[in-house]
Amino acid sequence: MIRHALINEKIKTYEWMCLSDTATAHMGGTDFSENPIPTWEEFQEAFEDFYYMESGKESGSVMIIANEHEEVGCTCYACFHLYSKMAELDIWLKSESACGKGIGTQALKDTINYLNKELGINKFLIRPSEKNIRAIKSYQKAGFIYRTDKEDILRKFYKPISFGIYKGGDYGFENTAVLILEL
Repeated sequence: MIRHALINEKIKTYEWMCLSDTATAHMGGTDFSENPIPTWEEFQEAFEDFYYMESGKESGSVMIIANEHEEVGCTCYACFHLYSKMAELDIWLKSESACGKGIGTQALKDTINYLNKELGINKFLIRPSEKNIRAIKSYQKAGFIYRTDKEDILRKFYKPISFGIYKGGDYGFENTAVLILEL
């Protein structure tokens, strides 16, 4: 199950993404020195308040993942920088104990179905580190296709004004994977 996160849950989502035992699977340390763990202030800049507000849903939102009534992580979608009917997705689980059980894969499917039904979005992009093989495999289980023609794909998703800003992803252009799903 997924639901939109509220503004008073912002700190909790920061802790899950940046301070949990899953953080080093996608940021910080020697493996991800190009993507250091953000401070609370940096997180607030990257995840503006609209991600947690009803009025921002068409631009993007953080969504809480619940599994058997326990909150286990978040998905996030952003649309403001993309062409119409497209969304860029992200996901993070709050604990290694939630990983490897299909929870993240199902949460992505639920997010995709929600966005298609509620906003008519039919093209999805997700960009993990090339090193994060576990994430890439999970995304493929959710229906995403790994693409090697990164620049061409990104030009089809990002508005021209956004391309230069977001092309590098979180890990630099060469180290950021590109996976897409089209309904």
